[in-house]
Amino acid sequence: MRFLTKKLIRTVFKNWTQFFSVFLMAFLSILFYAGLEGTWNGMQQNINSYTIKTNLADTTLQTSSLTSNEVTKIKNLNNISQSSVQTNISTTTNLQSHKRYLSLYTPGNQNVSQIHQLNGQKINSNSNGLYLNEKFAKKNNLNKGSFISINYNDRLVKLKIVGLINSPDKMYYTGSNDFISPQEQNYGYGFISENTLTTQFHLPLLNNVINLKNRNNIQLENQIRKIVGNKYITLQTRQSDVGISTAVDRVGQIHNLSVLFSVIFILLAVLAMYTTIRKIIDQQQHDMSTLQSLGYSNVILSVYYSMYGLFVGIIGAIAGILSAPLLSNFVMQSQKPMFSLPDWKIAYTMTPIYVALGVILICIVSALLAAQVNKGLMPAQAFSKGSTAKIGKRVWMENLPHVWHKIPFGNRWSIRDNLGNKVQMIMGLIGVIGGLALVMTGFGTKNAMLNQVNQTYGNEYTYTKKVNLSHMASQSEINQITNQINGSKIEVVYTSLSPNAQFDRPLTILSPGSQINLKTLTHQKIDNGGVYVSEGIAKAAKIKLNDTIKLRPSFSNRTLELKVKGIVKSHAPQGIYLTQQTWENQGMPFKATAILTNQTNLSQSIANSSTVTQVVSLTEQKQNAEAMVSNLNSIFLMVQVFGILLTIVILYNLGSLSFTERSRSYATLEILGFSRKKIRNLTIIENLTITTIGWLLGMPFGYWFLSKYVTTFNTSQIIYYPYITHTSIILASVIVIAASLSTIVMIGKRLQQLDMISSTKGVE
Repeated sequence: MRFLTKKLIRTVFKNWTQFFSVFLMAFLSILFYAGLEGTWNGMQQNINSYTIKTNLADTTLQTSSLTSNEVTKIKNLNNISQSSVQTNISTTTNLQSHKRYLSLYTPGNQNVSQIHQLNGQKINSNSNGLYLNEKFAKKNNLNKGSFISINYNDRLVKLKIVGLINSPDKMYYTGSNDFISPQEQNYGYGFISENTLTTQFHLPLLNNVINLKNRNNIQLENQIRKIVGNKYITLQTRQSDVGISTAVDRVGQIHNLSVLFSVIFILLAVLAMYTTIRKIIDQQQHDMSTLQSLGYSNVILSVYYSMYGLFVGIIGAIAGILSAPLLSNFVMQSQKPMFSLPDWKIAYTMTPIYVALGVILICIVSALLAAQVNKGLMPAQAFSKGSTAKIGKRVWMENLPHVWHKIPFGNRWSIRDNLGNKVQMIMGLIGVIGGLALVMTGFGTKNAMLNQVNQTYGNEYTYTKKVNLSHMASQSEINQITNQINGSKIEVVYTSLSPNAQFDRPLTILSPGSQINLKTLTHQKIDNGGVYVSEGIAKAAKIKLNDTIKLRPSFSNRTLELKVKGIVKSHAPQGIYLTQQTWENQGMPFKATAILTNQTNLSQSIANSSTVTQVVSLTEQKQNAEAMVSNLNSIFLMVQVFGILLTIVILYNLGSLSFTERSRSYATLEILGFSRKKIRNLTIIENLTITTIGWLLGMPFGYWFLSKYVTTFNTSQIIYYPYITHTSIILASVIVIAASLSTIVMIGKRLQQLDMISSTKGVE
């Protein structure tokens, strides 16, 4: 066995270029899974540790304000084990000559959702200064010890920054429902003491936010609504709070990506492993026959050749495991701009080891199967057998003589050879189909996300500016601004939904002429006479057309029963929609929370009005959404590069194996009078045929795979639909076709070097 071991090592190093493809497949398969696991598992452990360390709330109650008696009643509910009462106010500040928005909170008792400074210490709840969130401070060149002037209701308060903090319920902080990704420079949050609130802002304790540790959210909501009545705004859970759920969802997205693509990679890698080892064995027929004649049994030889897979598989697996932290850190760093976590450590489970062992086993089995070519043959028979190529057989087309005899002889040989070797033909088709699916998904996922941005901010939302209104604004002031900017009004509140409610959802009431142009799955516009539910909510709550649902809106004690008139195809956000007339027909008062307008330039008097809290442009919203897509560019690029590499290696290997097995057939054709140019043309036609069939099958399969894959990025707020541009389809097709046709160049060069005389002989 020592002799065989030496021969194995010598053969591997002598033919390292051919074994490199097996190494590369094993390496990439393990690297992709282990690298992404290090990111998602690291984020998951960091989030879990953060939530435990800070005792993150299960739910957060938001109200207009609560009395001390109401607070006491809520604290005493059976479902609640711990609570922390806060006051939240919205303020502004002027930094770097721009208006910034700060949401300020009192710290509560710090039993629930505890706030920690960057150095790990808890905040001082009685401090007279401001604890400011880290990213807002850094983006605006603020540090501990800096002073900041804060404006609230035309009252200017100057505070010293006494510490930089992060809040566990704001791991993903957008600052406004108008944006879907963070804007750290424009939106921030901070904590001030109750004494600062009352003495410097001259405000009483509003008790409008309560962080709760509880169980049974639905029962809790009913109990709370009975206590607070029409002061109720919303009860946010960890699943509905964007600041928490987006971070948790990102873990799931990267996890799904690692599993889904690793399976595809490993399946395609099997082709590369099998074809490469089969090719090596084909070239070593003389060695195999000699070893048989020296007394080595087929069992020993099978074990020997399986060692090729073991040797190269182990090297690839070790390299993949060792390189995984590089990929893990690369992807982890790409997530930092979007999320605020105290730790960004990568972490692994034992699964990458199991994946590595699985890949090694696949290498061994592939080599073992490829080594069975001489099974059942005597040494003399193996000597005379030569190549592992199969003997041609009659095919079904030969039963159609009028058609068959019209086909040129060379093409008849090619058809018989391919149909007679179905396994190799199927492997070639799988290579083209799988490669096309991977590359299409790499390009198509980004296309789908950018299409979501373009559809939302251009087709669904068609306004130019959105003017957000203060809750203190009077109806006359709202009407005056609406007329001044020729706008349309909308009201957005939260509502619970039953049956099958999971958490509160945004409810949007549209006035006539609103620049929100949503359509149902049957392409109908939102109309009077019923409620419209977005597709994401309908699927989650199992709501169907014409069902009757119950809504319990914010600021109301009433329960509305409405018939579902349509399921809306909305990308973002997922919500519930009514017309103003339908809303008022239910006896509900309509008070706008925002005005939409197509005017580009609004007067400064409107922007500075006490009635207006903020003016947001559709362009800003679109750019913000594009920034979220850009955050995933590193993942898209990784999928594209890995997909292209796999496609090239697999298709090149298949072409190389095909040439090795057919070398005797090519020599025979030349003896029969075929020129090498004509033989090369036969290989071109054959390759084009396989590529064309693979492309035709790969296009629908690739789109199907893309449609399944993009759903892994869906959240409670955003739904992605499969979409791929013509440019991406052409680019993916060119990449795969070029990889497939590269075998033609390889075969052409090897045909020129082929010794036709020796190729017609056996190995004797």
